[in-house]
Amino acid sequence: MSLVEDLTVAREEDGLLRSTLEHAVEALDLAGGLTLLLEPEGDLVGAAEHHFGPGVDSAKKLGAEALARGGPVVQELSPAGRLAATPLRARQQDLGALVLHDTRTEEPPLDEDLLEALGRQIGNGIENVRLYAELRTSSARVEILHRITAAVTSGTDLHAILPAFAAELASLHSFERLACGFVNDTGDYIEMVSHPEETSWGLGAVLPVVGSGPGFVALNNRAVLQHDLVHEHRYLEDMRLLEEGLRAYVLLPLSRRGQAIGVLALGSSKSGAFDEQTLARLQPLADSVAIAFENVRLFQKTRQLSITDEVTPLHNFRYFHQALDRELKLVNRYGSTLSLVFVDLDRFKPINDQYGHLRGSRTLREVGFLIRAAVRETDIPARYGGDEFVVVLPQTDGDSARVLAEKLRSLIEEHTFLQEEGINARLGVSLGVATYPEEAKTKEALIRLADARMYEDKGSRKTGR
Repeated sequence: MSLVEDLTVAREEDGLLRSTLEHAVEALDLAGGLTLLLEPEGDLVGAAEHHFGPGVDSAKKLGAEALARGGPVVQELSPAGRLAATPLRARQQDLGALVLHDTRTEEPPLDEDLLEALGRQIGNGIENVRLYAELRTSSARVEILHRITAAVTSGTDLHAILPAFAAELASLHSFERLACGFVNDTGDYIEMVSHPEETSWGLGAVLPVVGSGPGFVALNNRAVLQHDLVHEHRYLEDMRLLEEGLRAYVLLPLSRRGQAIGVLALGSSKSGAFDEQTLARLQPLADSVAIAFENVRLFQKTRQLSITDEVTPLHNFRYFHQALDRELKLVNRYGSTLSLVFVDLDRFKPINDQYGHLRGSRTLREVGFLIRAAVRETDIPARYGGDEFVVVLPQTDGDSARVLAEKLRSLIEEHTFLQEEGINARLGVSLGVATYPEEAKTKEALIRLADARMYEDKGSRKTGR
């Protein structure tokens, strides 16, 4: 946390090197440390020192070894103590090495993951202050960069910080829609947060990695420039973006350690709104805020682990009950209404039985994507259990809820599942809709009624067949 503060506050390279080194040595209870930087000729030179006892030459040798290895190196000293060195890197470029002196013989060597993290954070800090120095000739641009960084680090929720970030970024380049997305743990979809709040990046809050523009950027760590969607649409979401009024966009990778962890997307209603100069101007900015964005995302991820279903991109059973309790209280307070939709899959069991549970889980995940794409941002979709799903519809009466339910039915029943594996499965859907407080006066009664109507629908569909 001390380093994070250094990286956020420091604007001069010398000050950043001194403060990060001092905090690293003191926080880890070490004897001393030395920060070495690479010169253009490839030599390592001392840039910051804090109570470092061993010779500089031995530190340079160990630092060069760490750079050659591409990772931390620990060297035992005689008669006691040890040296540890780790590369300082940013954007796949070696900037120098951090060398730490540890005289605590009773303690185990410093953890390599910790050393690597220190090198990465300080390396990115060096890169950021160097970028700041390059832009210093333009006071207006420097002030904008400072405000953008402050906007990204101002909160712990992407939805909350994105408006401020968008407002500051607009002073560098005009756009009408902005989105920020990160690849999920399994690597098969990207969770997107968009601005303005009521918009999305074409297909909703979740995009598949395969076939989408943000997915291409995440897989290849390469920017995408779309000059005019009228004349060319390469990705799944392009037609939807065009229907929503966007003509051009740019997708920039948010990278960490040379790997794209997310995407920054800007869209405009004007043809040719973005060009190669846009990429050259905005990519360094995306690089400088990538870690800050990831920190926000990791905080959210930790908070969301307890509320997200392990198979689908939807909420889990536990969160469904928490959200329904909250929404029912709002209904009671403001005298509004709420509807609940139960969704049960027909013909799902044969997929599990014939093709195995792994493909069954993939099918459920595809259903989750379809549900997420169909509902509104304010709706709350969740997996109830097995092949049952629920959607909480705040401020929605029964008629409107039934319209949405039928939309879900059509979307799922018209979809071909497991196409990439050549299975081409089709599913049916049984639905149950109930409304509070018109049809049910309690939470339990609402759930029972929606569930019962779902089974009635399932029975009538079997009778009809």
